[in-house]
Amino acid sequence: AVGDRLLLPAVGRHEVLVVDRERFAPVAAIPVHGQPVFIVARPDGRQAWVNFAHPLNDTVEVIDIPSLQVVHSFTPGPAVLHLEFTPRGHEVWISVRDADRVDIHETRSFGKIGELAARKPSGIFFTPRAHRIGV
Repeated sequence: AVGDRLLLPAVGRHEVLVVDRERFAPVAAIPVHGQPVFIVARPDGRQAWVNFAHPLNDTVEVIDIPSLQVVHSFTPGPAVLHLEFTPRGHEVWISVRDADRVDIHETRSFGKIGELAARKPSGIFFTPRAHRIGV
């Protein structure tokens, strides 16, 4: 959810659906690179970052929420699975499972600012619930 809108993956299509939250009515369909899997809003609601299903799962696209346009696209590597923002949204951490790493990108310039080696990262450890796993 971003403000008064929901951004939903269009199953079987290369689109992100924009829906009015109050009326649950369609607002727009945004063409994207592939079949979207996860659409994650930056904490300030200015952007939504999208990853895609196999075989196009090496790519991430960034949607500008005010214009509902894709404003950036890049290819971190094979099997981009999860995206998680830092609390203020200045950075996004992206698990690139088949490259055995987590990439860190700055969200204003989109530039890669770091990476961490990780064996087949799934993204589950990036969530606010991660400290409770196994408790």
